[in-house]
Amino acid sequence: MSDSALIERYEAARWIAREAGQLALQYFRNRASLEVETKGPTDYVSIADRDVETVIRRELATAFPGDAFLGEETAAQFSGALDRCWIVDPIDGTHNFLRGVPYWNVAIGYVENGVTQVGAVYDPPADELYHAVRGEGAWCQSARGEARVRAAATSVLAGSFVVLGHHDRAFEPRYFDIRRRMMENGVAMRNFGSAALQLAHVACGRLDGFVELQLSAWDAVAGLLLVAEAGGYHAPFAPPTPTAKALCVAAAPGIGPQLAALVAGLGV
Repeated sequence: MSDSALIERYEAARWIAREAGQLALQYFRNRASLEVETKGPTDYVSIADRDVETVIRRELATAFPGDAFLGEETAAQFSGALDRCWIVDPIDGTHNFLRGVPYWNVAIGYVENGVTQVGAVYDPPADELYHAVRGEGAWCQSARGEARVRAAATSVLAGSFVVLGHHDRAFEPRYFDIRRRMMENGVAMRNFGSAALQLAHVACGRLDGFVELQLSAWDAVAGLLLVAEAGGYHAPFAPPTPTAKALCVAAAPGIGPQLAALVAGLGV
């Protein structure tokens, strides 16, 4: 793909993320009226998720009719490879969203031949848009203006601020082992419940690291590009199929290999 075609997609990802985020924010402010369904235990979906994904898909199809689309809410319909493909989570952090917790986002990634080229993670409650195109750094656009973001300078695990992400839908004993190892190494652990936004916060240095054993592409690809473009570290993210889950480890460069080794030591 030509540079100009990629820049067109980069520009589109940014304005579409904002447009979709503003729609989601309207739903968030009126969430008491939303009808909520469950896809499984503690796995929620609402009309907001579906409407926001529909808007993103429509805008992308209008602008780039030849591109493929993989969205969380329509993933069962996806077939083919991740090439010239948009990967979207319309509301990442739905449980937070429905509970009125202002920690959720719209995540849009664009992938060519399995490699993420464009990423946008928009945090509507904070009005912060994190974005990157491969090779040009990671940036945050907010009410304060636009600034380049960089991963933290943290160089030791002791005292680092790391997210240990997990969902609540099935018991996973390996998290107890990871938590024990992190505690033994003096790591402060959190989980704010929105993977892409937490990865964006690794990119900008608010967090030192992120670990989740089973993460979907729509939760990961945009945020991982941000981390890489911000000078951070991330382990290979390699789901066996486009809709499968995989291990996700991202961190400040000074602790990335240590954090990955800690997780790998459990046979993950």
